[in-house]
Formats: sequence, C-alpha cells, structure tokens
Amino acid sequence: MIKHVFHCNGKMPMNKKLISSLLMVVCMLGSKAQPNFELFYVTDFRTNFGRNYNWTNLLQLTAEIPTETISNRWKNGKFIIQPITVYSLFEDPVIDDLLGYSNIFADNLPLNFLVFGYEHHWGRFSLFAGVRNITADYFYKDYMSLFTRGANGMAPTLSSNFPMADYPFSAMSLHAEFFMNDNWFFQTSLHNGVAHNPARNPLRAFTVNPRNDGIFSISQISYSQNKIGRGSYSLGFAMHSFGSMRPSFFGKFEQTLLENEQHEIGITLQGGYSAIPTRSGFDYHLNGEPRCKFYFGIGGYFRGFLSRSKRDAFGIHFTSANFENINERALEITWKYQLFNQLSIQPTFHLVQTGGTTRSVGMLRFVLQI
Repeated sequence: MIKHVFHCNGKMPMNKKLISSLLMVVCMLGSKAQPNFELFYVTDFRTNFGRNYNWTNLLQLTAEIPTETISNRWKNGKFIIQPITVYSLFEDPVIDDLLGYSNIFADNLPLNFLVFGYEHHWGRFSLFAGVRNITADYFYKDYMSLFTRGANGMAPTLSSNFPMADYPFSAMSLHAEFFMNDNWFFQTSLHNGVAHNPARNPLRAFTVNPRNDGIFSISQISYSQNKIGRGSYSLGFAMHSFGSMRPSFFGKFEQTLLENEQHEIGITLQGGYSAIPTRSGFDYHLNGEPRCKFYFGIGGYFRGFLSRSKRDAFGIHFTSANFENINERALEITWKYQLFNQLSIQPTFHLVQTGGTTRSVGMLRFVLQI
C-alpha cells in the first residue's frame, strides 16, 4: 500500500478559498484510517534423506478494514478476514512424528478462514467475535517464530489432547484482550469445543454447537519488559467443558541476553502439563493419536552473526514430550536469511527420536511476505 504524506500548513496562494478547501479535504482523507492488506506465502521442500519427500505450500491473505472507512461515526472497530489454503504434493508426511516437524500440515486444505470477524476497542480493552485461531494469539513469540516445528507454535499438551483451533484450523470464538499497563497483558478466549476440518466445507469453521462439541476456554497473563533489556514471560491455562474438566497449564519465557546494532542473542523456554481427558468422543477428532501429559523445550536464538544488518538468524531448539506409553524428543537446527525485505530462505534440519526409533528430516523453506 502506497502512503502519501501531505503537509497542511504554509503560505496560501492567491485563490485562498479554493486552496483552503482542498487542503481540508486532503487532511481529512489523510487522517482517516485506511484498510490494510497483506499476503503471506510459504513453500517448503522436505525429505527424510531417503525415498520419502514432499512439497508443501501455504497461502495466507489478511485484510483489516477499519470501521471508519465505512462511517466516520463508527470508530475504534475493524473487520478482520484471513483466508488460507494449503497444498501438498503428497498427503502422506515424510515421517510420522508426534510433535510435528513442520508447522504446516501435509493434508491439503482448499480453503479455511483462519480469522473472520469483528474487533472493537475501548481504550486498553478489546473484544473480538467470530472465527479465530488460538496459535497466533497465545503461542507466537518473537524467538519461537523462527522455528518450524509444530510443537513450538502450540503446546502439545493442548493440541494433542483437545480438538481445538490449532493452526491451520479455526473455530467460532469470543476473544478479549486487556492491557493493564505498559508491561502487563491479559487475554482470554471461549471457543467452540471442536475445530471442525473444513477440507470439504469451509463453512464448518462457523459451527456453534456446545451440546455436542462443548466449550474450550483458554487464558493467559503476560509480562513484557520495555525498559531494561527485552523479555516476555507468560503463564496460561486451558480447559474443555467435556472430559476431566481439569485445567492444562503452559508457560513461555523469552529473554534477550545481548542486543546491539550488529548482533542479538536470546533464549526461549516452554513447558506444559495436562491431565489426560477422559471423554472418548475426542478420539474421533484427534484420529486416535496418543495424548501428551508433559513437555518442555529450550532454545537459543542468534541473529546477525553471519551477515550484516541482522539479515540472518540462527536457532537451535530441543523439545521433549511425554505421551501415553511413549516419549518423543526432537532437535531442530535452523538458519533463516532475509534475501530482501519481502523474501527469505530457511534451511532446517530435524532429528526426531520416538521411543527407540531415530529419524531425520531436512527442509528448505521460502517465505514471501507482501
């Protein structure tokens, strides 16, 4: 989007009335909130360094339309629409791991609305109603966004135990955010208890059926540094109206250790605990996958050590999870280089140990963002 800047001051020409009127109109248009549109495209190539390989693509569009563009009397609100589509050359994953070596699912998804709804602001408080996804709200952090493993984007103690709105799925929800001050932030959501697969019908994401699907609730409180150093610390819990009705807890910690004009070093920690739900009806939506009781992850983030102007970021991350009757450990090593402002390249290596079996996966990812 091209932005024009107008200066509404200075000397008046001879035709003062006409010029004055034109300047008033220009200033009014310039101060009015404008719609925002973004395109996000990811394509990656995957291989287990053997016979299995795959090529996966994700296209995501985002449109934010302020209500002021509709009426000058309708302020502090906006409509958010975010459709996505996923296409893979093959539907079978390169390896069958439990934590998910990629945050882009291999199954084809012709169309889904990741976000579709209305958001309104009252000072430090905001409320959203409509279709929404949990991943971006609660688990997408600065350092963690570098890594490609699915469990790094969503706690497996939630995604493996509940048929929730885990990326790229979504569900009808009410989502509230409250900035208590410059450091403390609280958010909470109520979602339809099942995020239905929209592969055949994208409108299934708009389902509201508490009787059959239940209600999924999730809340989180966060503290962010803004004076000395840079860090973010969060603690949250989630609970489903069906099953054991006991909450699942999760926490995230990110801290910058060093930052200057050339380099940046940071660490990230995650952890979660969940009681295993007892309702067998979840098995249908979770495809009978084992449930996760406990997990933790630790990683390092290094930026600007292989290029100038911080155009590259190197990361290493280790994750361990205890599932029913089996444990899985995974190591991810990744390097992302910004070719130019809109395009980046990211080679990644995954080493996964499930039980007594060890496998490896290599990925080459390109990200285009406009």
